[in-house]
Amino acid sequence: MTGFIRKRGSTYTAYWSTIDPASGKRGQHTKGGFARKDPARPPKGDSAREFLNSIVGSVQDGSWRKDQALTVKALLLDHWLPAQRSRELRPATLDQYGNVVSSWIVPNLGGVRVTALTPKMVTELVGTLRTAKSAQGRKGLSPRSTQLAVGVLKAACAWAVENGYLGRNPIAGVRRPRAESKVMRPWSEEDARAFLTATRDDRNGWAWALLLTRGLRRGELCGLRWEDVDLDGGSLRLNRTRVVVDGKAVESTPKTAAGRRTVSLDGSLVALLRSHRTRQATERLASGPAYGVGGWLFADELGQPYHPESLSAWFESKVSDLELPRIRLHDTRHTAASLMLASGVPVKVVSEMLGHASPTITLSIYAHVMPGMAEEAGAALSAALLS
Repeated sequence: MTGFIRKRGSTYTAYWSTIDPASGKRGQHTKGGFARKDPARPPKGDSAREFLNSIVGSVQDGSWRKDQALTVKALLLDHWLPAQRSRELRPATLDQYGNVVSSWIVPNLGGVRVTALTPKMVTELVGTLRTAKSAQGRKGLSPRSTQLAVGVLKAACAWAVENGYLGRNPIAGVRRPRAESKVMRPWSEEDARAFLTATRDDRNGWAWALLLTRGLRRGELCGLRWEDVDLDGGSLRLNRTRVVVDGKAVESTPKTAAGRRTVSLDGSLVALLRSHRTRQATERLASGPAYGVGGWLFADELGQPYHPESLSAWFESKVSDLELPRIRLHDTRHTAASLMLASGVPVKVVSEMLGHASPTITLSIYAHVMPGMAEEAGAALSAALLS
C-alpha cells in the first residue's frame, strides 16, 4: 500500500487504504489540510508527503490504528492524567501535571481535536502563555513553565499513539521551547557564616545548619524523623520528604533513587541536633499525652510538624532582619554545593551528598564554580612537573 496525494483547493490531502483483518474489507482513509505537498528543506513535519510516509510505514508493520475523535481536553483529563496517577508518581509531580493541564493547556487548546493539532498551534500556545496575565494580574509564564506545558502536551499525544487512541502523533516534530536556567544566587562563605552565627540559638538553628552545610532540600529536611538520625554514629538517612501538594503538606518519597541517601554529620551538627532533641524532650514532658507521636524534627511545641512553607517564610524573615543578601531558601542548597566545590571537595562526593543521580548533573549545575578550580589545579600540576 502506497497511498496518494491530491490537491483540494489551496491545500493537500493524503489518501491511504487499509484492510480490516476481521472482515477482509478494504477501507479508505484521508487526512487533509496540509499547506504543502512535499517536505520543506529542512523537513518540518507539516507536509502531506511526510504524513503519508509515516502512515504507510505504520500500516505495513501493523501498528496503525484509526484515530479516535478526542479533543485535547478529553485526552488529557479523561485518559492521560488518570494513566499517570496509576503509575504511582510522586504526589507533587501529579499535582504539577494537573495544574499544567487545567490552568495552561485546556483553557487554550481544550476544544481542539487532537488530530487537528499543528506545530503552529503549539507555537501560538507558547506565545500566549508567555504574554497573557493571570486573573491575579501576574505576568506571563516563565520559559521553564512554557517548556513544561509543551512537554506535557507532547507526552500526552505520544501516550495516545502508544495506547491506540491515535494513529500518528500530530506534534511529534515539535521541540520544547528553550528555557534558560535561573541564575543561582548562592551566599559567600562570609554571608553563610554570619547567618549561622546569628541563628545558632534559634529553635530551628539545627535546620539552618543542615541546609547550609549539607545542601538538603526543603522537603527532605521537613520529612526528617528521629528514627532517621543516628547521633552516636554521626549520620542521618534521607528516605522520605514532606512536600506541598495543592497547598497541603503531604508525605512523599525522594525525587530519585539517589535521593535516598545517608548524610554524615560532624561534631558541630551532632551537638546542634542533640540540643534540639533535648528541647523537644522537655516539651514532650510538659505537654504529656497532647504531644504528637510522629517523631518529627521540624515540629512545634506539641510535636506537630510545621507546614514546609513555614520554613521558607521564617528564612526570608531572618535574612531580611540580618540585612544579608536576599536569596531563596533553595539557594541555601546552591550555597552549600558551591562552597564545597570551591573548597576542593571532589565532585563525586558533592554529588552523593546532594542526592544527584550522577556527578554529571552536579557539573552541569555548578559549572560556574569550576573555572577557578581548574586554573588552580593546572597551576599546581605545572609547579609539580615543570619546576
